[in-house]
Amino acid sequence: MALIHDFGEIYAGDFTPHDEIEVNQKYQLERQSILQVLSKLNGGSEWIALWEEYEQGETIEAQFVRQLDQLEMILQASVYEHQELANLSEFFASANQKFTAPQLKAIFETLEDLRDNWNSR
Repeated sequence: MALIHDFGEIYAGDFTPHDEIEVNQKYQLERQSILQVLSKLNGGSEWIALWEEYEQGETIEAQFVRQLDQLEMILQASVYEHQELANLSEFFASANQKFTAPQLKAIFETLEDLRDNWNSR
């Protein structure tokens, strides 16, 4: 699931909050991409079902993978900020509320502390 969820971006692209795309439109574009990539594979329907499970976000596994995806975004934002390429406060603020898994929340908080220490220099 963690690997498959990004396949929706192969043809649809990777949308950010700045793109202001409607949730349903994003879903439809990514679904078309998933179908284009996976429907011809043996067992493709199983991979498509995993992608759908991720998109619905109702299972414990899907919720955890969605949080991992947010953590990856924060790690990348940390690198960009450390390289002084951008101020990505909005990414940290938006991700803060999305962590419910204690282990991932702890990693996020550690990254925030490192960021605060870096920014206060």
